[in-house]
Amino acid sequence: MSTFVPVSARYGQDNPKHLQGRWASVSIGLGAAAISGWSWLAFFRPLGARGMAIAVIVFVAASAFFSIASRMVAMLDGSGSRVLRQELAKCSLAYALLFLFLPEYTARLRPPMLRSFLLFAALSGLWLALYSICRREAAGSHSWSARRTMWPVITAVSLFVALTTLALRKLYVFGYVGQDLAYFAQIMHTTLHGHLFWGSLLQDLLYSYPVTTDFAGHNSPIMFLFLPFYALHPSPVTLIVLRNAVMLSCAYPAYKIARTYTNEGTARLWSVAFILVPTIFYQSTFDFYPLSFVALPLLFTVYYYLQSRFLPFCVALAFTLAVREDLALFAVSIAIVALLQRKTFRWILLPFLAGSAWALFSYFVVLPHALHGASFVTDACFSHLGKTPAEMLVHVCTSPQTTVLAHGNIVYLKELLTPNALILPFGSALAVTSFPFLGINLLAGAGKCITTVIYAQYSVIPATLLFVSALLASVHSRGLLGRLSRLGIRSERAAPAVYIALCVASLLFVTDKEQAEELRNKPWTSEAYHVASLIPGDASVAAPRYLLPALANRDCLYQTHRLSQYHHPVYEYLILDNDWSHINAAGEYRSAYEDLLLNAPADPAFHTIYKTSQFTVLQNASVHEQGCFPQGVR
Repeated sequence: MSTFVPVSARYGQDNPKHLQGRWASVSIGLGAAAISGWSWLAFFRPLGARGMAIAVIVFVAASAFFSIASRMVAMLDGSGSRVLRQELAKCSLAYALLFLFLPEYTARLRPPMLRSFLLFAALSGLWLALYSICRREAAGSHSWSARRTMWPVITAVSLFVALTTLALRKLYVFGYVGQDLAYFAQIMHTTLHGHLFWGSLLQDLLYSYPVTTDFAGHNSPIMFLFLPFYALHPSPVTLIVLRNAVMLSCAYPAYKIARTYTNEGTARLWSVAFILVPTIFYQSTFDFYPLSFVALPLLFTVYYYLQSRFLPFCVALAFTLAVREDLALFAVSIAIVALLQRKTFRWILLPFLAGSAWALFSYFVVLPHALHGASFVTDACFSHLGKTPAEMLVHVCTSPQTTVLAHGNIVYLKELLTPNALILPFGSALAVTSFPFLGINLLAGAGKCITTVIYAQYSVIPATLLFVSALLASVHSRGLLGRLSRLGIRSERAAPAVYIALCVASLLFVTDKEQAEELRNKPWTSEAYHVASLIPGDASVAAPRYLLPALANRDCLYQTHRLSQYHHPVYEYLILDNDWSHINAAGEYRSAYEDLLLNAPADPAFHTIYKTSQFTVLQNASVHEQGCFPQGVR
């Protein structure tokens, strides 16, 4: 466990004084150069030569400001002013983090001015925070590091309430795409009524022929833990609240990992930093997926591994594997890390055998049994690479620029690594465990799947592992990456402060108008709820995808824009939204949907029970006694 030592007592232990002063001057120069170059790219580039002149003036002004500010504050603080002045000068490197955002500012389209101002404000907040940290440590005021307070709990509860409120607001105004949240709600409902994770919404659509359980797609026993909560309150709201509670609970194992190496105050900051990682932060308002739940057992698994507590490690690893079959890759990877770190034999053998056994059981027993010979749509995630493994390998090796290194993949990697200062995680061997999942996401990224959407569920595993790797790299104070993580500042509290600032800055660049639009009330929201209320609770229905969560608790549910692609759709009611722009689907489905809008009202099998300029609701009384389960399943 680290102990506090004032800066004035530590500062010269391993660095000559003339190098300390030189590094302080270099810090001021780098900070000023970053502000100057960035401001030219963000604001002054269109002004030509005059813009260059302004950038030079900004450099001189910033250099003078940093130098004068560090001297004045050090003088006002009294004793040890030279040591403190050098530490305060290093705080200028907070603005050197602007260099990490050069790709965004050298792209064809510059970021909006508001985003630039917010980025500068975030790094200015970091600069002030580092000033405060340096002043406290120079004065020997470290009671804040050891004192236990309630603010972490208050912060976590506040974040949970705020993010869950946004998530429920998004649900209420139909901001979710709808099909995935509705699907998992439907399979909870059907399981509680005797059919093991059955859901017509996707299982009659995404396979070569209908299957009867979600285990045909993924071996995910973790879903059994959702059932008691859904039974208490059978609504998609339950899934959202449960997911958010688990995501915010991740702050605790993140804190425990950090507390292994740092003091109390620093560990609390690291726990906040994890919640602000863009991928983790956006899980609380993204669509519902069981894969999101992996962050909690994954963090506990890593924590017990680092603590060398074998039995709790095995339990946490079991829960991690239970989230999904591909977590077998993590188990094998952690065995490799244990081998590299020369841990005892059981730390290598147990996770390797557990991962291998879970993979064999999942891919050769559970999935084939549930598929009954059908093929799953996720095969399409890699179909762009080739039809066979050999073809895929040749394609990746001969054309990496269109597969692994496609433009979208590079943007994704940049977004994923920016909170980690791009290179920080690679100072820890634990980063090896993220490689298989990064590889999967990149290989599928150029295809039809959303594996390279930064706030999608696919990024939870690598984002979590990269975070812990970055934390571990930062606490090895004698390493170069450790010093860089603190910007050369002696205080260990500087590292999580830098991480938090980079997370906030990254959130600014992955948040767009789309996220705001998802929370905005629509003119037709009230009417949509009225339309949903017209459908009896046990009736089969086909509806626009955004309306599906409100109709999820039934056996037979379909999405209208893909109605023609279902194998055996059975629906007594058909809800049509007359405006295609509300459907939020790919353009390839538009023609079929417009045909449905034209032909369904004219079909003599249906009669209209509700019609306005926005919605049409049709009923086919002849199908109300038919079941939608595949043959032999009742």
